[in-house]
Amino acid sequence: MEEISNLLWKEYYDKSILTGNEEIMIENATKAFVDWLGDPFTVYLDEEQYSWLQTELEGENAIEGIWAVIRKKDYYIQVDEVLKDSPAYKAGIIPLDRIVLIWTGETKELTTTEAVERIRWPKGTDINLFIERVDKSWQKEYLEVVVTRDIIDVPSVRSKILDYSWTKIWYLEITTFWKQTNSLFSKAISDIVEAKTKGVIVDLRGNGGWILTTAVQLAGHFIPKWEMVVKTKYSVFNDINYTSNGFWELEKVPTIVLIDALTASASEILALALKEGVNATIVGTQSFWKGTIQTVYDFKDGTSLKYTIGERFSPSWLSINGTGIVPDIEEKVDYTWYIEDWFDSQLQKAQEVLFEKIKK
Repeated sequence: MEEISNLLWKEYYDKSILTGNEEIMIENATKAFVDWLGDPFTVYLDEEQYSWLQTELEGENAIEGIWAVIRKKDYYIQVDEVLKDSPAYKAGIIPLDRIVLIWTGETKELTTTEAVERIRWPKGTDINLFIERVDKSWQKEYLEVVVTRDIIDVPSVRSKILDYSWTKIWYLEITTFWKQTNSLFSKAISDIVEAKTKGVIVDLRGNGGWILTTAVQLAGHFIPKWEMVVKTKYSVFNDINYTSNGFWELEKVPTIVLIDALTASASEILALALKEGVNATIVGTQSFWKGTIQTVYDFKDGTSLKYTIGERFSPSWLSINGTGIVPDIEEKVDYTWYIEDWFDSQLQKAQEVLFEKIKK
């Protein structure tokens, strides 16, 4: 790259073009260089993308738009993250989807900033996206989705009491792992203990993960102090084992964990930790399969590199990278029943399984 740059500055005919474009050339070359790793979770972030990432990690509410984290890659805009219950989630968009058309306009010439500007519009307006989706065997399918933009306020923890066959069951839905999630979870836990519920359902469906240490904190409400939650291996850093903080209020409470194809990363780790640590039963469909660890290196110009530095394993060294979690009891969503009557067949199955655990 340095040789090419020197040669162009020395002999290129119209140096005014270089003066205006060299920075963009270097940035695009850097993105292409990183993309050729073939790791969808390693990415060079421009200044705007990095700023957006930091805002998301803080867990800000009242997010306007469709709430999908996107970035430029090859001939398309790639979806990196989707928040549960967001407009993008409700429209069926999933991580690693490729947006090839916004309305009828191709995205191959758009920057990330330009794509964001076209996608973000006022609440209540619709946007048509043409999606290319690639499965694990590299088979492609094409979908056209309509997303209704909205301002959403999705807490990372939601809870309620369910009555199943005259038995009190506490339902805990965790949408993501942000910095404030454990404090919200702790408050819900105190309500559970006070209500003297007989069992707990932890719903991790649609949870894309985010902060690992937050997932470890949540595991500590179930798993005794110092017991293993997750093991990590690195190429250049010392391996780290994360153990329970030992809040321990729910260790002896029968537990069910709900997962689906969007349960990823830190939420997959939490599900495995509860299965191996307190014999939780996993219900639902196979999870997403993200077991790698990323970190962010900041450059002086405001850009950054998010890259893979290691892998996570369950306490028994089970890897979910590329495979995901196969549930103990598979239960698919009956979408017809759900759309017509708002009946959640997976949650119903979780209650049935939990009730049987409570009776034993």
